[in-house]
Amino acid sequence: MSQPNRGTDLPEFLNDLDGGVFAEKIARAISDVAAGVIDYDDKGELTLKFKMSRIGNSYRVGIKHQLTYRVPEANGSYSQVNETESVMHVNPGGRMSVFPENQGQLLTKQGQPNHSREQD
Repeated sequence: MSQPNRGTDLPEFLNDLDGGVFAEKIARAISDVAAGVIDYDDKGELTLKFKMSRIGNSYRVGIKHQLTYRVPEANGSYSQVNETESVMHVNPGGRMSVFPENQGQLLTKQGQPNHSREQD
């Protein structure tokens, strides 16, 4: 994979984690923290952590994604930690996506295997 870094599409990446559920959790946590900061005039915190490891000898990685946040309240605060895992393909240049970008046309229009496609 000696191609230049092409950058992962961050909104797409976040929406692909855990089938879109992780992005919804982030959105809700941001709103909860912001509301607590305003309502109780105290500091809140939200942290995202990603741990990646290669899956076998493939161009896929397992990603453990963790959301941790602290919401201020009248008599202290409450916090949540949520961790889930997703699998992504690492395409040339490091761009991550749910599906490989170079899988090509697998079948002909008649539904038969396409043997004329480029082999990777």
